[in-house]
Amino acid sequence: EKARNGGANQPKVDVAQVRPLVEGFAGSWKQGIDQINVNVMGSFHNMKNGMEILKRTLTQLLLYYTRFLDLIKRYCPDSAVLSRDMVN
Repeated sequence: EKARNGGANQPKVDVAQVRPLVEGFAGSWKQGIDQINVNVMGSFHNMKNGMEILKRTLTQLLLYYTRFLDLIKRYCPDSAVLSRDMVN
């Protein structure tokens, strides 16, 4: 409970640890989504099924990335310096 309320036991993450993850995602997310699209649509020749799987996959990716950003903002005191590299 203290961690949620900013208590003294709240873990901290150094910007230097997070920066490579943020920059890596910012630099490759478009290519990654293109590759997901090619793989899914190539594997499921039924367009309706392929689009549904693609939609669910991209929704899950968005949920994970949003959760990642929330964790950075919560546990990385200097996260503002990363904002230019965060995909919003």
